[in-house]
Amino acid sequence: MRFSSGVCAALALGALGLAGCGDGGVSSARASDGAQSDVTVVATGCPKAPKPDCVTLTADGKTWDVTAAGVDLKRGVAVNVTGSPGGQGACGPKLTQAQVEYTGLQCPKS
Repeated sequence: MRFSSGVCAALALGALGLAGCGDGGVSSARASDGAQSDVTVVATGCPKAPKPDCVTLTADGKTWDVTAAGVDLKRGVAVNVTGSPGGQGACGPKLTQAQVEYTGLQCPKS
């Protein structure tokens, strides 16, 4: 089954509505055939810049380094970031091969 980006955004907004967009977010992981390298993490929430050259996303109690994903903090909106766990970086546990989708839901000003 195929969903349009509008449907995906609506689903993401629904998830954010339940979880809120403060410091928290929604995170899930899927594994194929139980292999660790096949784990996909989907984190939804408001990105932050805790220090220079770092962009993080806290979802479900875990903070991910999503710097390499190229999240545009100036938009001020929540994001869905999908990627694979990639070890520890200077900004925390990394999500590699990350893809970003902007939800349009405004994040609180920090």
